Amino acid sequence: MLHTLRPVALLLAGALMLGGCATGRSGSLSARFIKPGKQTIDYGGPPIPTADSLQQHMRQVKHVQAAAKPSGTFGSTLESSDPHLAMALLVEAILPTPQNLLRVAEEYRRLGVLDSAYGRVNRALMKAPTFAAAHEAFARIWRDWGLPDQGLGSAYRATYFDPASASAQNTLGTVLAALGRTADARRAYVKALTLDASASYALNNLCYLEFRVGRLDDARTRCEAALQLTPAMSAAHNNLGLVYAARGEIERARLEFLAAGTAATAAYNVGIVHLAAGQYDRAANAFEEAVVAEPEFVAAKARAHDARVRALRITRSGQQP
Repeated sequence: MLHTLRPVALLLAGALMLGGCATGRSGSLSARFIKPGKQTIDYGGPPIPTADSLQQHMRQVKHVQAAAKPSGTFGSTLESSDPHLAMALLVEAILPTPQNLLRVAEEYRRLGVLDSAYGRVNRALMKAPTFAAAHEAFARIWRDWGLPDQGLGSAYRATYFDPASASAQNTLGTVLAALGRTADARRAYVKALTLDASASYALNNLCYLEFRVGRLDDARTRCEAALQLTPAMSAAHNNLGLVYAARGEIERARLEFLAAGTAATAAYNVGIVHLAAGQYDRAANAFEEAVVAEPEFVAAKARAHDARVRALRITRSGQQP
């Protein structure tokens, strides 16, 4: 069983966190964006790339897509087995509008098939080059590929074409945060909230941002505000759990981790908190609790063994745990 343990990874590594494969038609899209020596349209944000930089950009696209390409019959199985994707594909086949192409892209992104999502967004922008939601989707795909610098221009263009979109501002914030531009990311999240005071996703991102820089009181306030608006938001419960863990309130952290997932993942996250603090016996106990809750939890088994070995080494060396 796969486990989404995002807050755990964040605590240790400090890194967070929303057609077939390549269509071979990116050249026609680039022709819509630029002409030699001048832009055809003012897209806002960073300058449109030159021909040379665009070629380099597309080489990166092809490299990432090649690495992400599904093998065998995975694609056909996925399209037939996922009802949401199947419906989106049916609607797109009947009426291939930019909106319907984007809907298919969003379903592929939800399923983690980013190369197919990229291809659909590409087609949507060929039909509607100023489609803000498609530019935002491009930014998210590059961010999820681990190349936020490639998505920054798209994120700015999304806010340019739809300046009233809280979602576009939030996506810009996530890209800036991924680039380490904390102050700029904070401003983007705050602007998202000025556009939509009910944007709990922006509050949650602000919570995590403040947690990352050690402003724990501000982080807790933001997470609690997000949960006031959306009580079932797992990400906000996870981030609030991180805040409590950083404050040394382990039991409160456990309750938030539990609200975000299962008993097994909550115990695992608590184990990671203890592991990061060098409390190896406590970490092993928590990981073993996760295994009891879910016997097939392979990662918890491995962590429990590692924590026990570390605790034993400390005991043998006579050091204080």
